[in-house]
Amino acid sequence: MTAFHGWKRWTKMQKLKQFSERESELTVDHTEVEDLPIRVAEDWDAIVGRADKMAEVIDRHLDFESKLQGRELRPATLCPEQRVSLMSDLSAV
Repeated sequence: MTAFHGWKRWTKMQKLKQFSERESELTVDHTEVEDLPIRVAEDWDAIVGRADKMAEVIDRHLDFESKLQGRELRPATLCPEQRVSLMSDLSAV
């Protein structure tokens, strides 16, 4: 190892030491959470319920279209008319 590499390594170690000293000075407030799970939104259960219904509508719509065409469909493979029909079904949820 050359003197330059030794100096470079020593400098990195000093920077790391300074960083760890600054990090130890930081204080973190550790408050206990009473309610678990933490609520993301007030109406979270309603949102999840609507999402489940929407997924069910999409599955049924794709199953129906797949039976008509004789092949498995994905949302990306639907024609514009089928997409409009799917969106109108979803808007009812």
